[in-house]
Amino acid sequence: MNATAKKLEIIKWVSIIEDDTVIDQLYDFKNQKPFNFKEELKHAITGEELKARTTQFLKSLEWKK
Repeated sequence: MNATAKKLEIIKWVSIIEDDTVIDQLYDFKNQKPFNFKEELKHAITGEELKARTTQFLKSLEWKK
């Protein structure tokens, strides 16, 4: 199936949707900003930072023996 046929099939499907929730979800999906993995990775924490945060969190819990 080529891209044009797929587009027509999607248009037909969307035109018969009556559920407002589904329409809202499609609208939100359409308006999403593109995800740039390389840009997001610049703000990620390191494995060591993850380990430190996890250890700190686990130590903060009250453990019952």
